[in-house]
Amino acid sequence: MIRKNLCGLLVGAAMLCLLFSSCAAAGPEDGKSDSVLMMERIETIIYGEPSKGGLVERLNGIERELFGRSLPGSIAERHAAILNFLETGTEEQPSMLFKVGVAEWILSKNIHASRPALRRLETLESDMDGDLQYGKPVAMRVERILAMLVSDPVTFRQVTLPGATVLKLRFMEELSPAKSQKGDKVRLALTDDLVVDGCLIAPRGSLLDTTVREVKKPKAFGVPGEVRLDFNALVPLGPQRLGVVTGEASKKAAEDASKRGEKGEGAIIGAGAASLAGAALLGPVGLIGGLFVRGNSIRIPEGSVTFVQTSDDVTVSAYPIPESLRVDPGTAIRQTVDEASEAEPAPDPAPAAPADKDIIIKRDRPGKPSQPAKAPKPSGGGAFELPPEQQVD
Repeated sequence: MIRKNLCGLLVGAAMLCLLFSSCAAAGPEDGKSDSVLMMERIETIIYGEPSKGGLVERLNGIERELFGRSLPGSIAERHAAILNFLETGTEEQPSMLFKVGVAEWILSKNIHASRPALRRLETLESDMDGDLQYGKPVAMRVERILAMLVSDPVTFRQVTLPGATVLKLRFMEELSPAKSQKGDKVRLALTDDLVVDGCLIAPRGSLLDTTVREVKKPKAFGVPGEVRLDFNALVPLGPQRLGVVTGEASKKAAEDASKRGEKGEGAIIGAGAASLAGAALLGPVGLIGGLFVRGNSIRIPEGSVTFVQTSDDVTVSAYPIPESLRVDPGTAIRQTVDEASEAEPAPDPAPAAPADKDIIIKRDRPGKPSQPAKAPKPSGGGAFELPPEQQVD
């Protein structure tokens, strides 16, 4: 009897250990609190990596960097206010990252989305007049750059991007089974501006959030290696990420590009693209598309291109391009997405443009007019508003 009771106690203790272990595994990442994780996220956006030191000290430093002073409220409220300022914006003002992206696009028709925000701002200042505004609040520095580039305030408008819109992407680094590891981020950048109804949704250089899902290294006796990628979402100017899949439209785009010989700096990766044996697009899985690469020495070189398509209709915040910055329609590919109507015949397609001038231009569907957002007050070259206090659940 004693032996049975002892065995029962030991089994119960073992189950408790397993329970505590599973609870610990389900906790915050690496045992970090939500406040620490939010702080690291903010620092990564601004500096490219987390800083060291106490949480309050780092938070005060970030607020001085951005606004020149500390914000009111609890630590959670201050974190939320900073993230809203950086990524989301308000009903009247787009986010800081939105504004930095617009400034880069106006200046060079390309954005550097993989760089930290502070480095992007310093590059803009250097390219504009070489006067780096060290010591001044970042928010004020951004408004100064915009005032130099455009006369009107940078605002946004809500537009509808149709599903099955094809996006062309370029690999910004080499990919191979030998070098990749599960969880790695892979940089794929948009090759063309994504424009709807005269509004810029995502400039050239916008990143597709891509993750290595699985890696199998090459083995002995000729067993090939494998890499599987997840294409998660395109990161546009606004806060709404665009879900993508690898459906029939993107497969056809890859096939057509391969037939035309548009290999660019690398190869066309996709269905029917024989230039890279062993690579094939995965079909859509929910809102996720992906890429499967298999082989011993096969690699995807930097500069290779692939295609995805948007998964569903989505309403996004976009930059209404002023007339002075709009592209000549004769140098753009115009894709009409109006629903077919017997009373209103479809317009003739515009002639194809050179590959280096491809700009995706679309119009909203009938019955879904784009609604302009409230115009913000003119920034006046240096004036800026602090983010409002945030309600935190």
